[in-house]
Amino acid sequence: MGATRSIGLFGVVELVRNRQTMEPMAPFNGTSDEMVALGKRFRTDGLYTFTRWNYFHTNPPLTISEEELAEGFAIIDRALEITDAAVA
Repeated sequence: MGATRSIGLFGVVELVRNRQTMEPMAPFNGTSDEMVALGKRFRTDGLYTFTRWNYFHTNPPLTISEEELAEGFAIIDRALEITDAAVA
């Protein structure tokens, strides 16, 4: 993970290959195998969010319950294992 930014529940997570150089997981205006796999894993596990370039958005509805929020974070944690393996 490179950086996160949020205002309330509206947020974005930036993924990088190397925290020292901040090389993006995907090029600007492009994609990578890892980002495609991440988006697919999100959808397979039931998390429908926006992925673009080396970012994914965390924008749950404002009426989300704590249980639903925990489930969403668990899906994100499992899916990020894909990117961890790619940079290891």
